[in-house]
Amino acid sequence: MTGIRIRAVGLAIAIACLAAASASAQTITRGPYLQSVSPTAITVRWRTNVATASRVDLGATPQAYTMTFTNPAVTTEHEVKVTGLQAAHTYAYGVGQPSALLSLPDATYQFTTAPPAGSTGPVRAWVIGDSGENTTSSHSVRDRFDDWSAARPPNLFLMLGDNAYSSGSDADYQTGCFDLYRMEMRKWPLFPTRGNHDALSSGSNNDYLDFFTLPSVGECGGVPSGSEAYYSYDWGNVHFICLDSEGSDLSLAGPQVMWLRQDLAATNGAWVVVYFHHPPYTHGSHNSDDISDSNGKMWYMRTNIVPILDSTGVDLVLSGHSHSYERSYLLNGHYGISSTLTAAMKVGPGDGRVGGSGPYTKAHVQQWPFEGAVYTVAGSSAKSDNVSSMQCMVASIQTLGSLVLDFNGNRLDAHFLDGNGAVRDSFAIVKGGGLASTPPSVPTLALGLPRPNPSSGSVALDFTLATAGPVTLDVFDAEGRRVARLADGALEAGPHHVVWRGAHDRPAAPGSYWAMLTAAGEVRVRHIVLTP
Repeated sequence: MTGIRIRAVGLAIAIACLAAASASAQTITRGPYLQSVSPTAITVRWRTNVATASRVDLGATPQAYTMTFTNPAVTTEHEVKVTGLQAAHTYAYGVGQPSALLSLPDATYQFTTAPPAGSTGPVRAWVIGDSGENTTSSHSVRDRFDDWSAARPPNLFLMLGDNAYSSGSDADYQTGCFDLYRMEMRKWPLFPTRGNHDALSSGSNNDYLDFFTLPSVGECGGVPSGSEAYYSYDWGNVHFICLDSEGSDLSLAGPQVMWLRQDLAATNGAWVVVYFHHPPYTHGSHNSDDISDSNGKMWYMRTNIVPILDSTGVDLVLSGHSHSYERSYLLNGHYGISSTLTAAMKVGPGDGRVGGSGPYTKAHVQQWPFEGAVYTVAGSSAKSDNVSSMQCMVASIQTLGSLVLDFNGNRLDAHFLDGNGAVRDSFAIVKGGGLASTPPSVPTLALGLPRPNPSSGSVALDFTLATAGPVTLDVFDAEGRRVARLADGALEAGPHHVVWRGAHDRPAAPGSYWAMLTAAGEVRVRHIVLTP
């Protein structure tokens, strides 16, 4: 018995020694980097050379950690979701395995959670496009922005696709993304989109969709998309929508466009920013007037997507793809080739610059259809190619650079910063006619909250029309399929009441659904949850 016990103790010591040796041999080879940040949660990711379980510690300052979160899965691709956080709060953090932290206890390991949705405090976003080459050019763009923003770092940053050249492989991403922006991704949450060089590969942990954890189920605000390829999120009073112009269906009946309509109708964000890789307007290294360029993806974005953005009050549209900087007037209704632009399509015909013709103005503080949007191409964060003028553009510049967006209440100020640290273009948009907040106009359409919700039976929906006219009220499932039409035709002004899943309806399966009311050019959306 004694010999058995001695051997067991010896085996335990040996296992412990092996574990300690494994801990000492483990190093971080990628990250850490910050994903899917909301007011109360964040996902922290990193890669190690040795597979272990995962641990994240949080506190007010480095080495003063008071919270620990773990993931028991043994892996080299570490991913820990941290919850229960305070909104707009800064945390120091460390990462490692359950027995030891691997990150250094210094001030660069910190993050700040998103503010509550709708809050009007300042928001700064850094935007880079076609950035995935680790060269002196991309270093200059990165470093000059770091210098320029040292006193006021960004809250978040966006990548507009082609995040790693030349094929978006794991090795490309290591060099052109995770090594290049190692310090920035450690501190600032990244929300990327996919470009034509961000190829998808078979197998696990080796392409764009594997490298990032993106908010596909509405965990950061917005309507759940069910896809990490396209998604939305809120940061204060700014609602960001990331579309996938590279690999997802761009047809009007496809799930991405159906979701886009639902998300735009559901948001209460004062500012709406949409971004994707293929620009609807460019005369740079790509030509959006050429339907054969990029397999027609730029043309589809102009003809299929831009009309939806116009009709729902989007303020700013960001793209890359062309390796230049281009920036439009405040546009509405420009869906044809460049020669079809008319003066009426320039809602803001001036240059939009402070010190020039002045900021663009929009009458309403909240979303309002057909008040125009500014379109930018910012695809020169690693390389710069020739660009020619385009009728709808205020600025067309061949230079390296990145874009900085500053939202402050009812005002947006944007600056294009070149690789030498100089501001080469700027514009501003003021909503509601000034800096002071003004109440939005009374809407002409109202859709009440479903009752009850969640529901295991019938769901009542009440809506009010300000004027008589044609109305549709549809219910869509989470994949964008219409499962019921509850109203269709001309109705009188005033209140109306309908019931879904009543005695004469075919019962729907449990899950998430979206009621969409359309009348007089406006749309309202409500989320419905059905339980067994």
